[in-house]
Amino acid sequence: MLVTRRRFLIDGLRVTALVPALAGFARPCSGSQAERVLVVVQLTGGNDGLNTVVPLRQDGYFRARPTLGMKPSNLHALDADHGLHPSLGELGELFAEGQLSVVQGVGYPGANRSHFRSLEIWHSADPAQPPRGIGWLGRMADQILRTAPGSMPALHVGDEELPLALMGRSVFAPTVRDEHSLRLAELPSLADERSRLVAPGAATGDLAFLRGAARSAYAAAERMERAIAQPASSAYPDLDLAAKLRLIARLVAGGFDTRLFLVTLGGFDTHARQAQLHAARLDELARSLAAFQRDLTALGARERVLTFVFSEFGRRVEENASRGTDHGAAAPVFLAGGRMSGGMKGTPPDLEHLVDGDVGFTTDFRSLYTALERDWMGLEPSTSVPAFELGG
Repeated sequence: MLVTRRRFLIDGLRVTALVPALAGFARPCSGSQAERVLVVVQLTGGNDGLNTVVPLRQDGYFRARPTLGMKPSNLHALDADHGLHPSLGELGELFAEGQLSVVQGVGYPGANRSHFRSLEIWHSADPAQPPRGIGWLGRMADQILRTAPGSMPALHVGDEELPLALMGRSVFAPTVRDEHSLRLAELPSLADERSRLVAPGAATGDLAFLRGAARSAYAAAERMERAIAQPASSAYPDLDLAAKLRLIARLVAGGFDTRLFLVTLGGFDTHARQAQLHAARLDELARSLAAFQRDLTALGARERVLTFVFSEFGRRVEENASRGTDHGAAAPVFLAGGRMSGGMKGTPPDLEHLVDGDVGFTTDFRSLYTALERDWMGLEPSTSVPAFELGG
């Protein structure tokens, strides 16, 4: 029985036209040490920006949040006017070391408070039109594939469906759940067929195609297993986000040609009893990202890996009756690593001049995309919005 293309797979990878994709997956790329990598961390649910980066000298913050307002003495100072949430101590250390930038007031015109629609906007980089099945990272992946045929430019790490952001015209990025998904599935019923596929000898047609794909897939899987078997250069906490970032660090250090990664951390839709829930989510973010940065530093890869942390929107300025916050608009984003200069960037929120009860946006998220695409990755931008000055 001939093994079908659908049955020949690496466990955990979900991708259209899987075998052709695996034929080039994880091949070494020439000059890989000089290749820049972008890691995108999505905080799903709408992160409360005002309790993440606290405007500690604005009285309006404390008036609007009688129970949720953070005490200035508990914050990790960023400058004289702002401090990080108490759970973000390890990000505070990165900031002090110049490894973290905070960009304030990021959003887009006519903010939409729907999770679904706002994520579509961020993923497609188009606030005006409905999505057309192509995302901003997917467009970059298409460009990378044109210059490096046979490469695997993008990867989604997690158990969600492939995000719109990673969908391209030519590239349909694989999804892997965790490092265990990067091993060949042992299917005893296919053992004979596998031996026949990888056996040397003449072959034509489908068998020749499958033999070539099989050899490439097995070689890729073996290289993946060697990479992820290497001990981490830095200890990681036992957290889901940390495990995803650890896997990315292993792949980057292993010389894989993947340049775009996307992971998510959920649980930020804090309509009720926000204090403890938000603290836990931010703690996972800070500990995971700090471990990732330490690992990249030890591996000598910190300057070529930039991590971008965003959420689909912020929360309302005023807390609600359930000691939570409802869907808002603009919020800060983080940039870690790379060759950034670190520090506070953008315009701080002005709580005396709100837009329909929300923090108004002062930095269009598409200007950040332009900077990441053009200035960091060296690719054509998704939009015509002028680039934000990243610095560094």
